[in-house]
Amino acid sequence: MNDIDLFVPGEHFAAVVQAGQANISKPATHYCEEGWDLTYVQFKYGGIKVEVGNADGAQIFDAASQAWVPLNIDFARYETVNLLGLELPLMFKDDLIRYKSVLSRPVDIDDIRAIRYATSISPSPSSDGHSAAIDHVLRPRDGGCQR
Repeated sequence: MNDIDLFVPGEHFAAVVQAGQANISKPATHYCEEGWDLTYVQFKYGGIKVEVGNADGAQIFDAASQAWVPLNIDFARYETVNLLGLELPLMFKDDLIRYKSVLSRPVDIDDIRAIRYATSISPSPSSDGHSAAIDHVLRPRDGGCQR
């Protein structure tokens, strides 16, 4: 595991930052890097990076169209998992695979393969035309924030 990535609705972002104040390793601000254009904070807890993004206005770089697109997270779509005695909302795997397919960075391709291996998801094209089966060599892309 590289890190833990979480998203929260904008109205809860400041409260999350405040709650984790003692563990901040990268301050809450707007970042545009590695295919992401959003406001997030990074915490380090027990040696693990936990990045919490503000979902409001977040964008990702679409490798296929070479354009920035909104990352529309539907917080009503989730499954509930029990972790350490807590009931937590978790993004549906298909939704996670869909946005990682749009990004198509090497780390995302590795994540998609790991998710499929762990959950036996069969490859199929997503409804937006991005191939959910990412087994090809990617063409170079910018992914920077010049618009």
